[in-house]
Amino acid sequence: YWCAVAYVNTCIHLKCNALPQDITCLAADRMLIFASYDNILHAFARNKEVVHTYGGHKARIHLLQPFGDHVISVDVDNILIVWNIQSEEEYLQVDFDKATFAVSAVLHPSTYLNKILLGSEQGSLQLWNIRSNKLLYSFPGWHLAVTTLEQAPAVDVVAVGLVSGHIIVHNIKFDETLMKFQQDWGPITAISFRTDGHPVMAAGSPVGHIALWDLEEKKLMCQMQDAHSTAIAGMSFVPGEPLLITNGADNAIRVWIFDGPGGTGRILRSRMGHSAPPTKIRYHGQNGEQILSAGQDGTLQSFSTVHEKFNKSLGRGSINKKKSKKKGLKLDTMVLPPITVFASEVAHQSDWDNIVACHQGYITCTTWNYQKTSMGAHKLRPEEFSKHKPIDIYATAVDMTSCGNFAVIGLSTGQVDVYNMQSGIHRGLYGKERAHEGAIRGVAVDGLNQLVITAGSEGLIKFWKFKTKDLVYSTELSSSPSGILLHRDSGILGIAFDDFSINALDIETRKIVRTFSGHHGRINDMVIQKFIIIPLLSVVAKSCLASISVTNLY
Repeated sequence: YWCAVAYVNTCIHLKCNALPQDITCLAADRMLIFASYDNILHAFARNKEVVHTYGGHKARIHLLQPFGDHVISVDVDNILIVWNIQSEEEYLQVDFDKATFAVSAVLHPSTYLNKILLGSEQGSLQLWNIRSNKLLYSFPGWHLAVTTLEQAPAVDVVAVGLVSGHIIVHNIKFDETLMKFQQDWGPITAISFRTDGHPVMAAGSPVGHIALWDLEEKKLMCQMQDAHSTAIAGMSFVPGEPLLITNGADNAIRVWIFDGPGGTGRILRSRMGHSAPPTKIRYHGQNGEQILSAGQDGTLQSFSTVHEKFNKSLGRGSINKKKSKKKGLKLDTMVLPPITVFASEVAHQSDWDNIVACHQGYITCTTWNYQKTSMGAHKLRPEEFSKHKPIDIYATAVDMTSCGNFAVIGLSTGQVDVYNMQSGIHRGLYGKERAHEGAIRGVAVDGLNQLVITAGSEGLIKFWKFKTKDLVYSTELSSSPSGILLHRDSGILGIAFDDFSINALDIETRKIVRTFSGHHGRINDMVIQKFIIIPLLSVVAKSCLASISVTNLY
């Protein structure tokens, strides 16, 4: 199961052998990983190579069950197909009537040769022999839809999860219910049993809670609330170990260890990403070992290029952090909108906040502390809006000085402000009232804190003295800019336009040195790649904007 869950992340990032559509169903045996999209089923070897393809369904596959030399798939049209794994041929096909038996769960009972147990939305169960294609027995069920089936450590015993939140531990040999439990959080999404000598059953819920049941005492042992921020998609105890692996719709996989009093678990290891598409990614520092990423789920996260154990989440932005902690994630009404753009510097990151971020449609910019992996102490907004927050004015661009002391923030009104990162104090603005007539589309500070470059939607690029805030130079562009990016080492400014073209501007000569065209959609982001040319005379030439990589993050 660990391999199957881990494959989700692997497949997303593969440049070859990746499936053309989103994976909708996943299963694994000791040799292969089976993944389906729409009505096509694939078998992967070594987590990356497609070795088998099974095409025969006419509707989307929603259930998979590896079964020895076969794999069983069920589609939403209620057709069950048994495939021969090696030959990729259909071994058996069974059509079920949706009105009387809509298949909702599949299980191979332990020691039951050639037999599978099927659960239905009508609540009944059926035991089939797939070798002879015969229905062996029908269980009347409990008149509630079956959501999951799980083999218990004892032979002939299975756990049946129902849509009502009930869990039925049932002996299928004698058709006898041994015990019955109920959780209060909705349908049962997953079930697993401990096999390390402790008679414990875990059950998942749609709200992210996990219930642990004592099978000897036949009662609830403890609850692990908010194990995931969304529904529990799957769970599995490691055989013979006090370890539980869970994954959820929040794009997180966690390993829980049960070594404390009361039987509850604690996180041993976890790996998580954004639960919604990312909005902005940037390297943090110059060593290329950390990547900061902001997502539409409102979180800011750091991903390590060295090892996943160094990944960490800086959390979710909140208007009032103390009140948010008391309410919890589910009831928090003070969550800030997603981060649209941010800037970070490693200088002085041990002393004060070193990340500043703009939020969607929000005038206040937040600071973040990379060392403490949390939201920072300051909220940066103009003094005239300290008592009220206008709806139609918001922060659109931000940059930090290389020394980590100041943040420059542009607003939709054309105003550009400077703040001290250590104290959060406002240190002035550029222009008498505002820097541009239109909304600010980008701000940048050079490497020596000499110049501040601003781009306005009216089509102007302006150069300002950082300290005195005097206007040095202004030039009109061919089109309205959608964003700018400064490469401080070379002094090259990349300018993306609303007409989908890109210009490279030298901030020393203040002339356009390159023009790039060819895009047919809005440019969301840019990356400047530095090439240092070393001629035969051993003279290092000035680095230039040799290529621009444009990535649609959505």
